Amino acid sequence: MPGEAASSNRTKIILTALKIVLLLVLAGVFINYNLAEEDISGESIQIYNDQDDWYQDTDVQTDQLREEQDRDTEDVVVVEGTASFFTSTSQGSSSTTFTPEPTDGQPTADQKDSVLSQGTISSTSTSEPTDSPTGEDDYLLIPPSQEWIQEQVDKSLHSRGLAYGEVSQWEGCNQRSYYFNNIKTVYTGIPKTGCSNWIEALLRAEGDLDHELDPTKVRKVHGGLSGRHRLGKGKPTMNKYTKEDFDEAFSFTVVRNPWTRMVSAYRDKLSQEDTQGGSFGGIRKSIVSMMRNITDREELTGLYPTFDEYARWVVVRKGKLDAHFAPQWQTLCIPFVKYKYIVPLEFAKQLSPEIWRKIGTSDMSLLGSYDKSEDPRLQKSALMAKEWLSKLDSNTVERLYSIYKADFIMMNYSNFTDPNFPLPLNEENKSSQ
Repeated sequence: MPGEAASSNRTKIILTALKIVLLLVLAGVFINYNLAEEDISGESIQIYNDQDDWYQDTDVQTDQLREEQDRDTEDVVVVEGTASFFTSTSQGSSSTTFTPEPTDGQPTADQKDSVLSQGTISSTSTSEPTDSPTGEDDYLLIPPSQEWIQEQVDKSLHSRGLAYGEVSQWEGCNQRSYYFNNIKTVYTGIPKTGCSNWIEALLRAEGDLDHELDPTKVRKVHGGLSGRHRLGKGKPTMNKYTKEDFDEAFSFTVVRNPWTRMVSAYRDKLSQEDTQGGSFGGIRKSIVSMMRNITDREELTGLYPTFDEYARWVVVRKGKLDAHFAPQWQTLCIPFVKYKYIVPLEFAKQLSPEIWRKIGTSDMSLLGSYDKSEDPRLQKSALMAKEWLSKLDSNTVERLYSIYKADFIMMNYSNFTDPNFPLPLNEENKSSQ
């Protein structure tokens, strides 16, 4: 019948229209979800500046952050085989002792339980942190020799199954390494090792800056001021100068105890604390989203991760992180290049005059830290590390150590339970007791 046919056609048209509307709605949800995920995933890092506007910092967009984001929000637990070089022995409900497999022989009797790279990790969640070092251990404030440091770096390389090549390969450096031609110096700036202050001083020595920057504005050196000095594959500097120029230059870097560096990165980039740095808004939201299972962007506004959430996020990401949070060895030119000098940040004050002497600019100085104490054992990040790390569950501490293991070995760094934390524990100092 004509009437029934017309009715049937109208029904088909209505159903088709409804399908189209439904598809459009689903497409809109999908697009909005992806935009929200991109905003909070950390793949596009946004930094909040002093003028209350957002800008992209391409310098911190690393290849690691382009890895697939793990969205698991459950508490981190130790999975069998995850940290195979550990054995765990229960000491009751609040204390666990971890014994890593030694990287170079068995630990000696005089090595303290807190020496991570060769001895035993002892973590007690209910213990009170030691707020001040013992006076009798002031001998540990003697900087380790470069010979000892190079031996430790070799051990760190060995722990990753690596060794130096016979010929330097400067193209293996990433964009956080710089060549300053006027002062014939190569410097690799690992984030959260005072790199902004070092770059500022080197720019002055190079003649690119005619005055000392205000410490609160020092992060400006990471833009165009230092950009033209960057090394790495595809960088103009690599074509402008020769391999011989780089080989003959004085090359150095600065490293830091992984525990204090981890705390410093959290304070500076992810917490509400007012520091010299800026807030990593994208990563901050990503951590809160992942750990609290929040997907609404509006709900994430104004939320900050706790240190515990940040620590578990590092574990979930398995070290695939922005350079401010990633292991330090990932930023270094090692093993493509062997540095001529390596400075433990804890001894930067004592060793920086030697750096300037080797460069030939003895009148240079570093901008001061915003921490009031000059003793690294009494600085805020060290004291906070003792307190915060002692409150983490033992599984998380164990897995964090496995991520940063090569960094600990690189300077035989002390554990947060050691009274002289965060200093390197070098044998020369021990033998001089």
